[in-house]
Amino acid sequence: MAAEKLFTDPYVFWLNGTGTQADIVLSSRIRLARNFNDIPFPNRANLPQLAKVKELVRGALPDLEAATGLRYQYIGIDELTKLEKNVLIEKHLISRNHINSPEERSVLISEDSRVSIMVNEEDHLRLQCMVSGLDLKTPLALAMSLDDAIESSLSIAFDEKMGYLTSCPTNLGTGLRASVMLHLPGLVFTQQIGKIINISPQLGLAVRGLYGEGTEFTGNIFQISNQLTLGFY
Repeated sequence: MAAEKLFTDPYVFWLNGTGTQADIVLSSRIRLARNFNDIPFPNRANLPQLAKVKELVRGALPDLEAATGLRYQYIGIDELTKLEKNVLIEKHLISRNHINSPEERSVLISEDSRVSIMVNEEDHLRLQCMVSGLDLKTPLALAMSLDDAIESSLSIAFDEKMGYLTSCPTNLGTGLRASVMLHLPGLVFTQQIGKIINISPQLGLAVRGLYGEGTEFTGNIFQISNQLTLGFY
């Protein structure tokens, strides 16, 4: 997908309605958080260190394309207009947190927009793989391919006891978050959704708004994901 088309085409692969139970489950997503050894996490790193992360990722791009059979666009966040940033946020290809400090931040987006790799967001790497409908196996396999390609050539921060090291302690361990985006107008209309949200932590689940953590529940759309990443894979 050409850069111009990415910002002007309303089509989004993971929202095309072709997946299983796509009338309720709008999309399924796997996200992996990864960091490099010997480089401070983005919230502590200086600009030269963040630039080093970008350099490492760009160097690994041929391996990522070979592992997934996809081509990727490399986009600097600080080169985007405000409108272009908002387009990528609305397409769930970057996060709001990613644009707060755009210097030395970037994103790799696959030609079909199934994959986005946020560079220097909360972690050095946020690998996102998304598909339409209820299907976590397909994006998981794609994310694992990306992860294997990265670890084959780059040194990733890992501890034998705690697993993958991440900026936020809630992502320690696997660094994996599996989520589904659900359209639940019936539960909202019958005022039952509050009960679901209240009991979700007891089930090991987190319920978030349309654009993830800290966002409002809009249009009867909810994101449900695993709450624990330590000790599970």
